[in-house]
Amino acid sequence: MPKMELPPTKSSLRKLTEDLAFAYEGYDLLNQKREILAIEIVRRIGEIRRIEAELIDVLNQLYASYRKAALDMGAGAVTLKSSAEKRGYFLHMEQTRLMGVKLPLARLSLKTTRPAFVLTGTSASYDTAKEFSRKALQVLARYAAITKTVIMLSRELKKVQRRVNALEKIFIPQHEEAKKYISDRLEEMEREEVFVKKLIRQGASKGEFVP
Repeated sequence: MPKMELPPTKSSLRKLTEDLAFAYEGYDLLNQKREILAIEIVRRIGEIRRIEAELIDVLNQLYASYRKAALDMGAGAVTLKSSAEKRGYFLHMEQTRLMGVKLPLARLSLKTTRPAFVLTGTSASYDTAKEFSRKALQVLARYAAITKTVIMLSRELKKVQRRVNALEKIFIPQHEEAKKYISDRLEEMEREEVFVKKLIRQGASKGEFVP
């Protein structure tokens, strides 16, 4: 570990002490932030698993109803009807903050279902598949938002971990070593000064330094 080039003075020692106090305070705050981020990531991963299970369930129902509609109407007719459908939802994107990180919030609101005259030539199974598809969109929006949130929190956690490591393994040890060196050097200089003054007093008492 390279030594810091600082003169062994009291001002250097005071500056090192202040820098170390600030570094330890920052280290404690970063540790707290790291713990909060880790807890939040674990909590949201549990939420992702619940949403995944819900999404798998609704997709299974959607595929089952779609297969039934394809048998009732024909796959080509289902494709043509679904392609002609107008968008039936609004996607609202918002943001929230956690520990200085902007996190996405996605909210999907469904439009009011129009009268059945726009669905001429469809079967009941097609209408069922359409309802499941709208429900799947809502679950998918929640899943996408929380997945993005976990990714962003994980990136922030990595940044915090790098800063903690830099303080713990580089900044603080270097400054502690420099502080100890300067403290020891100042004590040594004080002892030398006391010894020189003692010699001067002894010489003066013997008249050796009197002109």
